[in-house]
Amino acid sequence: MSVPGAPTAKEKKYDRQLRLWGAGGQEALETAHILLINATAAGSETLKNLVLPGIGRFTIIDNAVVTDEDLGTNFFLDDSSIGLSRAQKTCELLCELNPEVQGSFVNDTIENILKSNPEKLKEYTTVIATGDIPTATLLSLDAALYPLSTPLFVVKCVGFTMSCRVALSEHPIVETHPASTVDLRLFNPFPELIALVDEKAGLMDDKEKMTTHEHGHLPYVLILLQALKEWKSTHDNAPPSNYSQKNEFKSLLRSKMWNADEENFEEAIAAVLPHFNPPSIPGDTRAVFQDKKCDELSKESSHFWIIAQAIKQFSEKNDGLLPLPGALPDMKAESKDYIRLQNIYKAKARADLAAVVQIVSDLLTELGVRADKIPESEVETFCKHAGYIKLIRGRSLNDEYEKSPKAQIISSDLSDPTSLIHYYLGLRAYEAYISDEKNTRRIAPGAEDSTVDADTEKLKKHVTELLDKLSITYSPELLEGTEKAIGEIVRAGGGELHNISSLTGGIVAQEIIKVITRQYIPMNNTVVFDGISSRTQVYQF
Repeated sequence: MSVPGAPTAKEKKYDRQLRLWGAGGQEALETAHILLINATAAGSETLKNLVLPGIGRFTIIDNAVVTDEDLGTNFFLDDSSIGLSRAQKTCELLCELNPEVQGSFVNDTIENILKSNPEKLKEYTTVIATGDIPTATLLSLDAALYPLSTPLFVVKCVGFTMSCRVALSEHPIVETHPASTVDLRLFNPFPELIALVDEKAGLMDDKEKMTTHEHGHLPYVLILLQALKEWKSTHDNAPPSNYSQKNEFKSLLRSKMWNADEENFEEAIAAVLPHFNPPSIPGDTRAVFQDKKCDELSKESSHFWIIAQAIKQFSEKNDGLLPLPGALPDMKAESKDYIRLQNIYKAKARADLAAVVQIVSDLLTELGVRADKIPESEVETFCKHAGYIKLIRGRSLNDEYEKSPKAQIISSDLSDPTSLIHYYLGLRAYEAYISDEKNTRRIAPGAEDSTVDADTEKLKKHVTELLDKLSITYSPELLEGTEKAIGEIVRAGGGELHNISSLTGGIVAQEIIKVITRQYIPMNNTVVFDGISSRTQVYQF
């Protein structure tokens, strides 16, 4: 017999992740369809970390059969798999991890799919490309996915080295999960809050009308607002604006303490620096408001842009203020006083939400769209996080390869022998080696002992060709770090180390979950990892 209000079996199963991204994020995961190109160790580990939290479906495209080399690196294959389809065996074993996830496989190459049935790519919400894929194929894949706004993750894992490049077209994030969304409106208190301050804190200097207990349990928000009123009366109606004045204001607060151990006054003093800032629209939010997509709405505009325009109009009508989130931090206070204060903030947040919902409805009507197309819950989430939204417009892989990977980034890091830019260059050279038309079998550099030295020189040549193409000046001294990176890459002979692949799977899956749930801020756009020094660096190429 189930207990009313008790968590369901599903909620128990996914309890920890629901605390991270909530029911909305979980729903997004469960409707996702992930494509993995090549069931390499890194690819399998990435899928494992997506199957366990409950993605809806996954498909593996791979025409390889399982070999002895696969058994040495891929945890999801065993002796009974040798000679069988790598895509099929990996799919079967991954599905065992979570019966709620549907898995399928295609014994083919991505090249054939792109030629014969490119429309099939529209089925997938995210694509992961792993293994030794030629540059031309990667660019064709990117050209097919980028216009669809389908994220492409290109993962390279060779020896102790790993890189992941994500190609995102437009990626708005509402729930960025900042450390705090508290807005106390200390500099712009609304009437209901002012009335409560006058009622409860107006007597905090009068020992005849307020008991010691009452004084020690005044919510610190009310203490701050009452003290701020007193400060403004002697400072031309202006709040403390610099560090010196804020310290002076803290002294004012200390002077109002009746006892040295009044915790609520200590909370008020601690809140001065983080909360005494003039109201302003943060840069990322302002950038969204100034974007032409925010002003030039159409029937095809996404919910994000319509709500953004509504909040922009709300802000313009309310002296540049964003909707009140309504959150209130814990504080020393009597329960009844805290609840009353909390309800005042919540009521104001609801009023602001209602105003934004009305603007959204008006905008939808103007666009000739059903006025209730956007659910109020979605508008509410946006209102709560309006000051923390972020818009990422990434570069396509074609932009990086055909135009420029932002040469100044490479040039500035080249002189640092410890920079991981050397591994980026080494992996680009590795890809160029695989892509060489003469390398018909796609043999990795260093895979054959007899060609190690020659392969090393080929990779060095590919690096210098890339630097020349980018008009980057270099010298033998500047390339010492790159030569060391190439040495490590060639030494691996194209092989994967399971511990590095496992870590790679964790990194890549984490970023994919951010993108699918549209929560937290994903990397933009390349991460490089060196397992020897255990370091990562993120670049925006």
